[in-house]
Amino acid sequence: MPISEGVQSRIVYKAYSSGSITANSEPSTATDPGTSGGQVLRRVSSSLNLVKDAYQSEEIRTDRQIADFRHGLRRVEGSISGELSPSTYFELLVAAHRDTAVSALSLSNTQFTSVTSDNSASTFTFTAGDPVTSGLRVGDIIRFGTLAATANNDRNFVIRSFGGTSNRTVTVSPAPTTDAVADTTFTVTRPGKTTIVPASGFTARKFGIEEYREDLDLSRLFTECRVSGYSMSLPATGLSTVDVSVMGRNAVSLSAGSAPYFTAPTAATSTSACASANGLILSPDAGSSPLGIVTGIDIALDLEAEMQAVINQNIAPEIFLGRANVTGTVSAFVEDFALFNAFLNESELQLIVRVDSGSAANAEAICIYLPRVKLGGADMPLSGANGQTISLPFQALRYTGAVAGRDTTTIRIHDTAA
Repeated sequence: MPISEGVQSRIVYKAYSSGSITANSEPSTATDPGTSGGQVLRRVSSSLNLVKDAYQSEEIRTDRQIADFRHGLRRVEGSISGELSPSTYFELLVAAHRDTAVSALSLSNTQFTSVTSDNSASTFTFTAGDPVTSGLRVGDIIRFGTLAATANNDRNFVIRSFGGTSNRTVTVSPAPTTDAVADTTFTVTRPGKTTIVPASGFTARKFGIEEYREDLDLSRLFTECRVSGYSMSLPATGLSTVDVSVMGRNAVSLSAGSAPYFTAPTAATSTSACASANGLILSPDAGSSPLGIVTGIDIALDLEAEMQAVINQNIAPEIFLGRANVTGTVSAFVEDFALFNAFLNESELQLIVRVDSGSAANAEAICIYLPRVKLGGADMPLSGANGQTISLPFQALRYTGAVAGRDTTTIRIHDTAA
């Protein structure tokens, strides 16, 4: 009999027809989530497993031995880890946000009449319309087309802020090439999809997740799984990674003619892994200049998921998801005391970080925006002879202000390939 190899294994996930969980029963795998479809998920590793509460007898016996041991509540726990790439994990991140993703946006001179650009101010300025009313937000990646300054075409620009009359002055990074002559024929798009943690209207989702070992023709189908959080590591150099936490109700073992469960899943995405985080730390003011240049960031969202036992059944009646607790650590070059003072004075900051899947100006990318952050520390060690960095653990908070273009959320993610 062969020994299972990781290179001959795959993970497939598929959403159930309903995100609701029935407290005292399980859906039949014959019909739900259904064997057709599903999405092959790229991964480095998976730690998903069926675990059970276990308890032993405490009876004191004259034979001085333990005579009973039983199983209790069962549940699926673990995570799927991989290299972060555009489109690949976006659906699972949306599930963690309990959000409904917003699709691509296509705008043009029809909404804005004309546009100019200024390198020194790092802005695009429209002469009509309102970019915020049209759907653009801080943290969006936008691309222009058919501009006279061709260096600004088909290039990723991250929106940092809106200003001026009707929010028509849009501050971006990187700085565009200057074009003082107004373009009256152009396009501006926000490709892909965006997601936030909403303030209301939450969408419950659950997934069937299959680990299929092709060389043995064996599968484990983890049923009624909810995404309970995620973490991302975005280094200054090297590949970005993601870890998606999962909690589910049960697992089914399949073999021979029953495996794999998903018979015709969609092929895995082919986007390149993201690398080399490029980020900015900003004050809470609109149009502010960067306080620091990000050299790396770790971000984690934890939904504080819980399962509780009830009598007469060994499956949980529900997987309870709590608050969206977003924390992390950001490192930046030491340029002055601005970031240390932000910690000292308990000042609020903004954080924008973008990771690209390639070196092209319009490479597929992911941008993460935290509109309201408080620092929990400011570690400034003297180390080595070269550039010095400051390490800043942070707590992200829901934005509650009224600055144009900032969603009332804790975190916003834009994936240009989703």
